[in-house]
Amino acid sequence: MCTIFSPVRVSGQTADFPFKSGEYALYGAYYNWHFIWIQSGEVEFTADTIQYKQQKSWQLKAIGKTFKAYDLLFTVRDTFETISNYNTFQPNISRRAVNHAKDHSVHQYGFDYTSGKISVRIKEGKKPVFQASLPVQENTFDLLATAYNFRKYDFNRLFIGQKVPYRMLIDRQIDDLYFRYLGKEKVKTRNGKEFWCHKVSVYLLQGDFFPEGEFMKVWFTDDKNHLPVQVETEILVGTVKALLLETKSLKYPLTSQIK
Repeated sequence: MCTIFSPVRVSGQTADFPFKSGEYALYGAYYNWHFIWIQSGEVEFTADTIQYKQQKSWQLKAIGKTFKAYDLLFTVRDTFETISNYNTFQPNISRRAVNHAKDHSVHQYGFDYTSGKISVRIKEGKKPVFQASLPVQENTFDLLATAYNFRKYDFNRLFIGQKVPYRMLIDRQIDDLYFRYLGKEKVKTRNGKEFWCHKVSVYLLQGDFFPEGEFMKVWFTDDKNHLPVQVETEILVGTVKALLLETKSLKYPLTSQIK
């Protein structure tokens, strides 16, 4: 059975988010090469508050890059940015600049809730610019906002095997997807820290790098932060993993860390 509930809990004028302005998280990016996990890059996530159109808003950023030593094998320079309403978390602007080896693309989206339209502008390599308009659907989030939105779920309300639907804007369309709750597990990071975590598998649609199915696994801390500690996913040419290395300005103590 697929149970739907809103992950955003709003009381008065303030949404109860598990993160605060100034939160920072650094992850090591690892690639599985002949049964050996090799750290080939890093991913930084930041959450801040800014004024956007005279309203307090969330500014979310994620920047991923390979180390220079691995650029000859496969270069990655990716930047994701989202500006969302501070209370409802609804995206206002989303931008994604992706540079994978010789493939370059820029995706830009503008959400107009008055007209009920999402403007889409995509530039891929030397191809002509793609422009379109999509209808706004309820509870639609872009890729980066979806990642933060997952942290607002109360995992303790879920039973093992339960599917939780979510709606995400991907490239040129809006898709109804789901993640499946898999229970609690211990996760040890590369710096020796160990955490109790909630584990989920995320259903992905097939793309340039990902096969279709529940091939992405995410482990969130079993505390009020619900901070991702580990992300592992199969890609078309192997497996990649992100492991938490460093955090700053968390909203709550990391009580999930095993002493």
